[in-house]
Amino acid sequence: MAESPQRPPLLSPDTLRWSALVLVTVLITLMFFGMIKSFLISLFMAAIVAELTRPLFRRIRDALGGRRNLASAITLVLILVLVILPVTLVASAAAEQAFALSRSVVSIVNRVTENAVDIEIPEWVPYRTDLDNFGPEVANKIADLVTALARYTVTTLSQVTRGTARFFLDTFIFLYALFFFLQMNTPVMKQILRFTGLAPATQRKIADRAISVSRATIKGTLVIGIVQGVLGGFGFYAAGIEGATFWGVVMGIVSIIPGIGPSLVLTIGVIYLAAIGETGPAIGLALWAGLVVTTIDNILRPILVGRDTQMHDILILVSTFGGLGMFGAVGLILGPVVAGLFVTIWSTLSDTLTEPEATPEPGASGIGGPPA
Repeated sequence: MAESPQRPPLLSPDTLRWSALVLVTVLITLMFFGMIKSFLISLFMAAIVAELTRPLFRRIRDALGGRRNLASAITLVLILVLVILPVTLVASAAAEQAFALSRSVVSIVNRVTENAVDIEIPEWVPYRTDLDNFGPEVANKIADLVTALARYTVTTLSQVTRGTARFFLDTFIFLYALFFFLQMNTPVMKQILRFTGLAPATQRKIADRAISVSRATIKGTLVIGIVQGVLGGFGFYAAGIEGATFWGVVMGIVSIIPGIGPSLVLTIGVIYLAAIGETGPAIGLALWAGLVVTTIDNILRPILVGRDTQMHDILILVSTFGGLGMFGAVGLILGPVVAGLFVTIWSTLSDTLTEPEATPEPGASGIGGPPA
């Protein structure tokens, strides 16, 4: 009687070992990220700032004869003094002004409404009777809108200036990681991409385009937003409008809106000044807004962005507001950067799929995988 042929095992030993390795890797990775998830934003911010300030670090390092630790420490001090402390002070002042403004905005709108009570609507205007009650209702809605905006700003900015151990711990993690990230010859992103199994050329392409898009986005939104916010806030301060720092922060945020930007807030300021009888300051603020604040974008953007790849205005807008909602105040930076990574990944995938297929060398593989 003939023996039946022996069936091959369903899973070979190599497949079992590979599956066990993948499973253990996933479990340990999930455990690791669960352990450090509260510090991921600080580490991510440190990686971004390291790439933006690397040219400064290299100039300081060369001036010090190659002393990397000292150059990194000096770079951290400059970032702390020139960026972190001013931003913290401005955010604190803006939060305080926003809180005060949320309490006084109703009385301001009421004063404007009282000045407009004596205005008689001509009899020939349609729905004249309905319009008599329309003005106060609109004023109340404006008051509610500004109050909600002020309270949201207080909540968002308080995350930057909260005097808790958590804030100082996040700042310490950020500075500590930045100290070492600056000294790395290979950027952090490129080192992480090495573990993806992608072809080296694809890794370099993703890293270079991601850095370029992120740099252009931050320069084109954050820096220009800060400049326009400072100029707009100065205009409000010179015109005597209450809460100039708060409104400057608002103008810096809304500067990402294409075609509108800080002009919307400045126009409201001009209308408010004109409504309370401050004709001179209203004209001065209008000239300052039209000649300086709204035109500085056209001057700075070509200089700052240069040849870097910039995202579409719509994507910048939604990613910035989405970043604010997800990450808080740091979402002004993280939101556009995540969107830049999103664009880079999908653009690279599209380019890879549309490239003519090359004949691989024997034994070569662009993407690693389990053994056959």
